[in-house]
Amino acid sequence: MIEYAQQIGANVSQDGLLEGAISLWDGDKNLHTQNAVLAGEAASLSDPLSAEGIRPSIFSGVKAAEAIDEALGGNGDALKKYTQIINEEWGADMVWAGRLAGAFYRFPKVAYKVGVKLPAATTVMSKILCGELRYADIASTAIKKLSSSFLPGRG
Repeated sequence: MIEYAQQIGANVSQDGLLEGAISLWDGDKNLHTQNAVLAGEAASLSDPLSAEGIRPSIFSGVKAAEAIDEALGGNGDALKKYTQIINEEWGADMVWAGRLAGAFYRFPKVAYKVGVKLPAATTVMSKILCGELRYADIASTAIKKLSSSFLPGRG
């Protein structure tokens, strides 16, 4: 990481550089308390397949702001509703991302052949990152392709 920082002209010393694990989505959780909500990586919303965190941070940040506004307006259930919205709208799709990640990282050679090398894979991932597709939309097809690669005479 230090080498990369130096290549792009950043002035960092090893003492000033901190590294940490990415906090990936690992299931529904309570993201609120009486006067606070968790959003972005603090809420472990990073995508378990791509480890991408900007999209979930923006999404949860907008939803958190809406919930805080509602709470300040007198809605006593607004923060609880925030947790529900994130778990339903983000979490449901991250379950599929986690399943795909399990298959992808367990069999990297097959995953590369089926999920990276094919030109359509880039298009599909771009659509997911742009919000035009959800993992649930492609999960069953991807799992079938990965599975068929292990069956004799197929793949």
